[in-house]
Amino acid sequence: MEAIKQRIIEHEGKINKIYKDSLGLKTFGVGHLVLQSDELEEGVEYSDDVVMRYFEKDFETAVSDAKKFIDPDEHPEDIFGVIIEMCFQLGYPRLCGFKKFKAALEEKDYLLAAEEMLDSRWANQTPERANDLAEIVREA
Repeated sequence: MEAIKQRIIEHEGKINKIYKDSLGLKTFGVGHLVLQSDELEEGVEYSDDVVMRYFEKDFETAVSDAKKFIDPDEHPEDIFGVIIEMCFQLGYPRLCGFKKFKAALEEKDYLLAAEEMLDSRWANQTPERANDLAEIVREA
């Protein structure tokens, strides 16, 4: 799981204060979408400990959501890692919109699954990350 965490941090970046992401949404730390319930203030620079606390909580949510999307015991570990990262970035509800991708995973057709990943608005919005993750799926 540490390698998956590191890849997410590399893709997301780490900023210790609130910033606007590529979609203009208030974000913090390692891709954490700022919620009203968060005890975070704009303009404040937070410690790495605070950033990582939010990251670990978000990562746990992504792992839990990934287990709802696919059975990790039915697929290679690398595939599950990609699903975790997609849950982290997109959230479970948006990932559920990838119906053809999920169908290809269920058939264990990883080449088709990689194609379906790239045939998406997500791939257009974050092409480098989508290509990186699709390559992992393709090679599974």
